[in-house]
Amino acid sequence: VLLMLSCSALCGLRPAPALRPHRKKRILGGRVSRRGAWPWQCSLQSGQSGHVCGCVLIGRRWALTVAHCFEGRENAELWKVVLGLTNLDHPGAHSQTRSVRSIVVHPRYNRAVVDYDISVVQLDSEVRTSRTTPTQMETLPTPDSYCYITGWGHMGNRMPFKLQEGEVRIISMAQCQSYFDMKTITPRMLCAGYEAGTVDSCMGDSGGPLVCEEDEGLRWTLFGLTSWGSVCFSKVLGPGVYSNVTHFTAWIQQQIYVHGFLSD
Repeated sequence: VLLMLSCSALCGLRPAPALRPHRKKRILGGRVSRRGAWPWQCSLQSGQSGHVCGCVLIGRRWALTVAHCFEGRENAELWKVVLGLTNLDHPGAHSQTRSVRSIVVHPRYNRAVVDYDISVVQLDSEVRTSRTTPTQMETLPTPDSYCYITGWGHMGNRMPFKLQEGEVRIISMAQCQSYFDMKTITPRMLCAGYEAGTVDSCMGDSGGPLVCEEDEGLRWTLFGLTSWGSVCFSKVLGPGVYSNVTHFTAWIQQQIYVHGFLSD
C-alpha cells in the first residue's frame, strides 16, 4: 500500500541520525552520510553499468525515480534495486537486492524540456522492513526552508563509493526561473540549492530523494526527485531542479493500484 494512502506512525522515521551538514557544504564534494541515516535511499542498477541512478523507497514493493533514467531501456529485466547501501563498493550485510518487476514511466514525460520526469518502479518482492520510507505530502515546503539531498553522483572526475549528503535551500518558482532563461520551470518541478551552486546534485544522483525534516529531524517528508540543473562543475551556476513529487500524488497512487492489482 502506498504510504500516501495509509501511513503508520513509523513513516518517515529513521534508525540513525544524520550528521547535520554546515550551510553550503557540497554534496558534490562531500560529506559522507552515516550508515542508516537515509534508509529510503536506493540504487537503481543495471547489469551492464552498475549504479545508474538513485531512487527512493515509498513502500515495501515500490520505489520512485525519474523517467530520464530509463530512456531506451524500459525493459524491467535489465534492472535491479539495491537498498540499505552506504558504500557502493561494499554492499554489506544490511543491503537488500530486488529485481524489478515493472517500470511505469509517466506517459507525458518530455525529454526535450525534462518535464513529467518521474517513474514508478515495482519490485519483484517485498523488502524486509517497513521503517525505510519517508512520508509524503500534497503541499510544497516554503521557500527558504532547508532540505536534504543524497546520492552517489559524480564529484568532478570520479563517482563516490560512499553515499553523500548535502543541505539545500528551497527556492521559489519565480526565482528559479530567473536562472534558466532557455527552459520553463513548470509546476511539475521544484528548485533547491544556492545561486553560487555551492551545494548541488550531479550525474548519478538523478532519481534520488529531496527530503525535508519535521519534528526536529525525527520525521522526514519526500518532496522531490533529483532531475536536472546546470552542468556540474561548469561556470553556469544555479540551483538544482527536482521533480515535484507532490504534483504526482494521484498518478502514483493510480499506478500502484493498477500494477499491484495486475500482479496479484
